[in-house]
Amino acid sequence: MGRNTEKLYKRFEPLLRKTAKKFYSVYKSRITSYEDLYQTICYLFLYALKNYDPDREKLAPHIKRTINLKLRSMIRGEKAPLSSDYPFSFLSKEVYSLDAHESYL
Repeated sequence: MGRNTEKLYKRFEPLLRKTAKKFYSVYKSRITSYEDLYQTICYLFLYALKNYDPDREKLAPHIKRTINLKLRSMIRGEKAPLSSDYPFSFLSKEVYSLDAHESYL
């Protein structure tokens, strides 16, 4: 992690933790662990930084929007962005098997 990325992480860490708490409280029964969720949020933070265009919007709204949209997509079963070869998830295996079964009904 570069020096600038570390500074940005420290700046946005409260937002990342708040987002993790919010999603965990709503989707706790579907999530493997808080730690897995938080690691996924950190990954999405780095993804948001990578895709940031300062000519389009300010950084804070971009990061918040990207993380929230991608988390909601992942809860619906989509893979994490840029991870098609090595998918990972914070969702419990029971949720994946249930969602897969329901899609065939």
